[in-house]
Amino acid sequence: MVKAKKLFKYANVFSLNEADIGKTGLVQHKINTGEELPIRQRPRRLPVAREKELETMIEGMVKDGVIEPSSSPWCSPVVLLKKKDGSMRFCVDYRRLNDVTKKDSYPLPRIDDTLDMQA
Repeated sequence: MVKAKKLFKYANVFSLNEADIGKTGLVQHKINTGEELPIRQRPRRLPVAREKELETMIEGMVKDGVIEPSSSPWCSPVVLLKKKDGSMRFCVDYRRLNDVTKKDSYPLPRIDDTLDMQA
């Protein structure tokens, strides 16, 4: 019951839908790829009927502050996958980037420990 109370106390930090995810300026995220040259993958082919849907998804994510324009030399392809309800899920295939990413030597903190520290 104590954990449930903590969740309600900090309910404002949880996303309730795709439009309220947002972003933070409190931390700077970097992906350590060592000395690897940027990976530039070509876009995957997309049926013409899905192109408009993809543009709408991208425009919505830009408007909601989830993504922003980039001039990075790194490029990974977008994939649209059908969900059980028939709608489409926006995914980015980062497998090649993951292959060259240097892994951190420390694990992420446990969520329950982090919540307990907030009490």
